[in-house]
Amino acid sequence: MRNILGKGVCDPHIRIFDGRAYMYASHDFSDNNNDFVMKDWWVWSSNNLVDWQLESVISPEDTYLCGPSNGCWATDAVRKNDLYYWYFSDVREGIKQIGVLVSENPTKDWRDPLKKPLISSDDFDEGYDPAIFQEEDGSSYLVFGAFDYYISKLSNDMISLAEEPRKIEIISPRGPYGESTDDKAFLHKRGKFYYLSWGCFYAMAENVYGPYEYKGVIVREDLVEEDFKKYTWPNGLTQGRHGSFFEWNNQEYFTYCDMSQGLGNRYYRDSWISYVNYRENGEIEPIVINSVGVGRYEPDRGKILACNYFKSTNTKKVECHKGFAVQLNDGESCLAFPNITSNQCFKGLKIDVIVECELHCNVTINVHSNSGSETIIKSICIDDCFEGDIEITFDNPLNIDSVELHFSGECMLGMKIFSLSFI
Repeated sequence: MRNILGKGVCDPHIRIFDGRAYMYASHDFSDNNNDFVMKDWWVWSSNNLVDWQLESVISPEDTYLCGPSNGCWATDAVRKNDLYYWYFSDVREGIKQIGVLVSENPTKDWRDPLKKPLISSDDFDEGYDPAIFQEEDGSSYLVFGAFDYYISKLSNDMISLAEEPRKIEIISPRGPYGESTDDKAFLHKRGKFYYLSWGCFYAMAENVYGPYEYKGVIVREDLVEEDFKKYTWPNGLTQGRHGSFFEWNNQEYFTYCDMSQGLGNRYYRDSWISYVNYRENGEIEPIVINSVGVGRYEPDRGKILACNYFKSTNTKKVECHKGFAVQLNDGESCLAFPNITSNQCFKGLKIDVIVECELHCNVTINVHSNSGSETIIKSICIDDCFEGDIEITFDNPLNIDSVELHFSGECMLGMKIFSLSFI
């Protein structure tokens, strides 16, 4: 995440608007902090999740506070009715509440329509850390709270509640402190399941209001690169991972706080992103945390997993006996891997294919590399017993900076792509 590391960007929420990623984040003020000192909020944007630019700084003076604050905690933003709504935590001595701003722009020109909190400390002791969930029909919900979470449907105007907030029931919760949750909840949906998460812990339900059943934690030590274990919070790798889930270009991600790449100060954090895979039963596979991150690829490290694509069309990720693969659908399918970095030229490409089909597949693979400047076309016929590498040799050795795999043919539903590697 270029341009972000080392700047104290934390509590990231990433939203996708018009083909661009926007990160709404808190901001740890100084690497000398000995407490949570957060004087403003930041909005960053990216078109590839690798290169980020600071779009704007939102100050507490821009809100009903009308003055400075050290408690500019977690924030979130959504779009509805052609407007952008930005929700923020207001944390001061004896006060923990939520406000809302609105704009015609995702990054600037915010105005405070209420001139007061949306969620007040008069009603909730822990009324902070907002997260917004939107159903496909446009219905929007506010989730907030610490340890005990509350949910309320928002009115169509997005600046008032359509109902009294309800406490969310979680069955057998766990967290970094034991048999409890944490602060900074987030809610997202995939298929028929709703996922309520607090950091890297999560629970599932089939109703937005719950009850939610605790399922597990998505950070596992053996999947974390050694450099990311260097600095952790007192309770280890699963503590302090405030963040959010998002989907873009048919790929799922988790963005979260991480203190390992900075100075080891828990009050001056960074943000990071990992790919997310879901098992067939809906549960979340533990994520990989490494220095490659997302949206970029280092073939010198070995195989690139197909499920870690940046963009795909007409495909879906599925479990297989090797882990996770990309299943092709009938018709034209595509997988894109941009931002490839290497110090060597490659003479070819190996694609690890798994075929599970009673019929013979007849599939054409078009390989586009170097942002479309070179095209290598290979036609292959794969029978139902084939499993292994398909090797495609380039006419000339290439210094690759991107690869797109285009698939077309017959019986493609039986074909899965597991990985690609350069030779």
